Amino acid sequence: MTLVADSQGGKVTSGSHARITSLEQKTAPAETPQALETPIALTSFQATLETTGSTETFSLYVDPKIGANGYWLQDHGGTTWVNLASSPYGGKMVNEGGRLRLDFSITDGGPFDADGEANGSITASGAAAQMPLSIVGQAPNGAQDGFWL
Repeated sequence: MTLVADSQGGKVTSGSHARITSLEQKTAPAETPQALETPIALTSFQATLETTGSTETFSLYVDPKIGANGYWLQDHGGTTWVNLASSPYGGKMVNEGGRLRLDFSITDGGPFDADGEANGSITASGAAAQMPLSIVGQAPNGAQDGFWL
């Protein structure tokens, strides 16, 4: 596993001052959604930023054999798990050189910064994991002639 801060396409941007100051794997908490499969547990990290309150981009490289379909993170309120490596959150997943790259961003003091404070530092614990993405395509009861909108 490799984590890159201030990432553009998995590479550190020129003149970057963002730094990963801590990176460790932690056991997934008991309140993790039952459907979330975390083969490498949680990736907990802290990064210092050049500008307080800014949004920082990250790339997490993992082995594609773990079957991850995103970088799942819980908001600092502890209520919602989302896939930050998905297009609705400005992220993406890319196969690169035999590794899976999970691109995502977190705003200092935003909902996915664990301390919730704009203080020039982002703290996060997320998981390169597998979770069913959607029930889209499953027709509800009462569909007429097999179609529904």
